[in-house]
Amino acid sequence: MKDSDLPDDDQLDEQQSDTDFDWLANVYSRHGAINHPSELHGLMIGEIVGAMRRTPGDLIAQILEHMGVEALDSERQANVAEDLVGFYHSTSDAMDKDSSSFNLLLPDDDYALPERVDSLVVWVRGFLEGIAIAASDKLSQADADIQEILRDFVDICQLDSRVEQDETGEKEFFEIAEYVRVGVLNLYAELNQPEGETESADKVQVPPTLH
Repeated sequence: MKDSDLPDDDQLDEQQSDTDFDWLANVYSRHGAINHPSELHGLMIGEIVGAMRRTPGDLIAQILEHMGVEALDSERQANVAEDLVGFYHSTSDAMDKDSSSFNLLLPDDDYALPERVDSLVVWVRGFLEGIAIAASDKLSQADADIQEILRDFVDICQLDSRVEQDETGEKEFFEIAEYVRVGVLNLYAELNQPEGETESADKVQVPPTLH
């Protein structure tokens, strides 16, 4: 993750910022993480969609591996382990209880559009890794619509972040991010159906191309 993608030093003095993305970016910056916080969220959601839940110990081990560090720095950021576990549980609970409120963990509009596109790309990359870890057998047997969503996600991972920050670029970014969000809900409905239920979320449309 590039230093320019993260809040500055003054922002890092606060334990938690206004958005979940800024808070997690603060954690990653303080630890000199080698990867992007959006990718971690995608990884978490991919595993949750694949019906896999981690214990607190397994979760912290996963986060340490993703950040590329050996231990959490609790001296600079008190209760960081508890906060990360709480964040994971709230994310998992939200998907299980009201998946319609789910959103991708991405930087907000204060960030430049190319940085948001980069974050979307790594989010999707993390998601694909997570769902492959959790549900590779189920995915191989999934119907054609689900397979198409996954292929589209692979294509989204190839998006070029060198885009013009204009109204057209913003619109296309929003549409692709929304396609990903609804696609994730389709996958969640498919892989987490209560016994005897077959209904899934509304099918998503083909995503636009970000030029």
